[in-house]
Amino acid sequence: MGRLENKVAVVTGATSGIGEAVALMYVKEGAKVVTVGRNEEKGKVLTDKIAAMGGESIFVSCDLRKKESIETLKKAAYDRFGKVDILFNSAGVLVHKPFLDHTDEDFDFIMETNYRAYVWTMQAFLPEMVKAGKGNIINVASISSVWPELNAYYYGAMKAAVTNLSRNVAKEFARQGIRINCILPGPINTGMTPEDIKNSKEAQDAMINSVCMLGRLGEPDDIAYGAVYLGSDESSFVTGTNLVIDGGVCISN
Repeated sequence: MGRLENKVAVVTGATSGIGEAVALMYVKEGAKVVTVGRNEEKGKVLTDKIAAMGGESIFVSCDLRKKESIETLKKAAYDRFGKVDILFNSAGVLVHKPFLDHTDEDFDFIMETNYRAYVWTMQAFLPEMVKAGKGNIINVASISSVWPELNAYYYGAMKAAVTNLSRNVAKEFARQGIRINCILPGPINTGMTPEDIKNSKEAQDAMINSVCMLGRLGEPDDIAYGAVYLGSDESSFVTGTNLVIDGGVCISN
């Protein structure tokens, strides 16, 4: 039996990177999964991949910047599976440039997806979790929320807001059977790697040598392993915490 047998998970940002790795690993561990993204073509590819594994899933095209779209997502999840045990929020965007070059448009772009969407998805799914007397929310933040990172100023600020929000909401709902935790990834090899680093082996080597104590970038599966732990009953005594998975970045300085 898998570690997530008989559980239903909603995974946002599921068509690439960390979200995709988590969705696939959740299926391997026995969960039924609602995958969420904006690209329907990628969603179909992911659904076919899960079906080939013998898993069960649906893809919901959803713009998390729109509250009505989240309500449609919630309805689709409950109509298909009748419950949601795990909400895994990983949808995110990045602006990577000097502080004085950040614009008001950059602020809105980051805030809408990296913070407000997390607020809205939690508000959408928490009432049904409370009715069920159990539930599990895992929000992907970043080590940028606790460790200074050049050129990721609005990104880090919004991720810090996510960690603070998660701990406060965890305190309110703990006695109602709801656990809420964050995962704080370090530098992970995904499509969100900044272009100035992705396109330069020299820049990658410099970053690895300066901040990654384990001598490599992380892979999406490194985060997915932590997501399985937090999503399973093995972590039943864990709430309001930040699980740092960063290859030692936070102890490098």
